[in-house]
Amino acid sequence: MAEAFKIAPLDAPPTRVVQLLKRTILSPRWLAILIAVAAWQVVAMRMNTRVIPTPIRVATTVWNVVISGLFFRQLAPSLGRITIGFTVSMLVGTTIGVLMGSRRSWEAFFKDLVLLGLALPGLIYALVSVVYFGLSIMAAVVAILATSYPFVVVNISEGVKALDKNLLDMCRAYQVGRWRVVRKVILPSLLPFALAAFRVGFAIAWKVCTLVEVFGTTNGVGYMIRSSFDSFSVHGIVAWALLFGAVMLTIEYSILLPAERHFARWRPKVEKVI
Repeated sequence: MAEAFKIAPLDAPPTRVVQLLKRTILSPRWLAILIAVAAWQVVAMRMNTRVIPTPIRVATTVWNVVISGLFFRQLAPSLGRITIGFTVSMLVGTTIGVLMGSRRSWEAFFKDLVLLGLALPGLIYALVSVVYFGLSIMAAVVAILATSYPFVVVNISEGVKALDKNLLDMCRAYQVGRWRVVRKVILPSLLPFALAAFRVGFAIAWKVCTLVEVFGTTNGVGYMIRSSFDSFSVHGIVAWALLFGAVMLTIEYSILLPAERHFARWRPKVEKVI
């Protein structure tokens, strides 16, 4: 009878609370963010200068910008430039990547141009585009295209080269239709490389678009960063940069990662390499 009414020790941690903490505050993602914010706060307090604003001041600026609607009004033109520029970049990069991966002659033709595009910094493309196209949307589109397409080309061309030749030969031997080969063999094999190209190229497109807006537009997130710089508002610069980064993370976790899980669900999962 005494064992039936045995009380659990008081120091036993509640399982649900521990699991909730592991999924939130104690998860690696949130733990890294908390450590970064804590380090930022310590440095800001020790420096005690306007150059390094405190996280509270930046958070207040972020809140005011979002509540007033200013962020969304400035984000819309930035997203429009990025969408157009990166769409063109993916089309051009995928076409050139397929050609380079399929034929050595095409690889020799485009190789130096692609390497040059990889070597030059995005700042050069942004400045040249602003000089040539001024305040028009073409400045951002051309800069994004010139900066992003080499990374798309490299990933797609490597994916084409990695296609299983034996599997393609077997399809020809059994006279499998061309469209079915493309749908069942080529596209699934290229998918991981295409997703990698999309992720890298999209991140670069965001950076270059911001540079173009800093130098040669009258709206957009980059323009607001420049306005904060002109008014010596460091907390404003950091706030707009963090908001822009938050949008990128939202797109990553709400669109890119679910799409990758869906289209690559047939691939075996590797839990541990080393």
